[in-house]
Amino acid sequence: MRMGDFRMHIQKFVMSLSLCALVGCGVTAAEELQASADVSVTLDRSSMTYSIDWPDFTGQTYRVEVSSQTDGRAGDVIAEALHESEFTWTADALDARHYFTITPQNGETMLAAVRLLPLEGGRNFRDLGGYETEDGHRVKWGRIYRSGVMEGLTDADYDYLSSLGIKVICDLRTAGERSDEPTDWRAGQIEYLSFPDPEGTGATGFFSVLYEPDVTPETARKAMADGYSRIAHEQVPAYREMFDRLAAGDIPLAFNCSAGKDRTGIGAALLLTALGVPRETVVADYALSDTYVDYMAEFITDAGASGHEDSPYAFLATLPEEVLEPLMRSDPVYIERALGDIEAEYGSVMAFLAQEVDVTDQEFLAIRAQLLQ
Repeated sequence: MRMGDFRMHIQKFVMSLSLCALVGCGVTAAEELQASADVSVTLDRSSMTYSIDWPDFTGQTYRVEVSSQTDGRAGDVIAEALHESEFTWTADALDARHYFTITPQNGETMLAAVRLLPLEGGRNFRDLGGYETEDGHRVKWGRIYRSGVMEGLTDADYDYLSSLGIKVICDLRTAGERSDEPTDWRAGQIEYLSFPDPEGTGATGFFSVLYEPDVTPETARKAMADGYSRIAHEQVPAYREMFDRLAAGDIPLAFNCSAGKDRTGIGAALLLTALGVPRETVVADYALSDTYVDYMAEFITDAGASGHEDSPYAFLATLPEEVLEPLMRSDPVYIERALGDIEAEYGSVMAFLAQEVDVTDQEFLAIRAQLLQ
């Protein structure tokens, strides 16, 4: 293959990375989705059965309710005077979001839901609610969503998403990505926001390492970390619009890129940090993409099965898996590098948001009022 063709295939691969990801429903049935610091929720999609676990308080009994309201109000009681700190419940359908409240006989009510939306298509579409902040608040469920590409959403998915009331979508992808996999939103009227292609190469430049003749897993991993260091600056116009909309109360809001882990991951990290979520939790949320999406498995299948020289993925099947693996990961090192470089340059993530993203003190307060409880 000529170098020019190789570079063209690399660019095509970058613009269509989302084709190499598993859809959200690919998560195993027994995958535990950590809903908050107190409660975990598991969903077996095949049987539509939820399993809820929470801390056991000696001598307590519990009431469990399920609601379609994001604050858990107006719920139906599904268990009462329960002595165990776990419960399973089977839904009649998965056509709406389910929020669970667990109320001890003497104690504070706990609210939780699954984080990854149980969709048939799409990619890595999840709720940023439930996380606890350093000052004891929690991010509200059902206010802010992060996602990958949305082209594969099914009619059933749109029926489900219609109940969420999403008002704004901020699409962080390039024009080429949006053209290849357009978002055809059919879950109510929204304002769909897209942005001019950034001038830099942070979101795509780390893939250029693949056409270096002496590429190694170590150089690939370094290229990925270096790229993350640039993404936050390149995406400033998009992040600025997203923060402006949140401050104005244009919620629920969803933001996405193709894979739902790089540009979206940095955007989520900036937002959660602005809300006061501890760094450990911010990094853990970023790393969840490796739990929800097996990029390597799907990529190898697509590239290896194509068998056509003109496939944009065929050349990747010839590369060592250990070289590709660092580029497919949501390695905590990457997000820590991005946030660490911001702090080294600006003193803090909050200073970066104030100076570069132009988030004012009043907007910070408005965003916290909108998204925290």
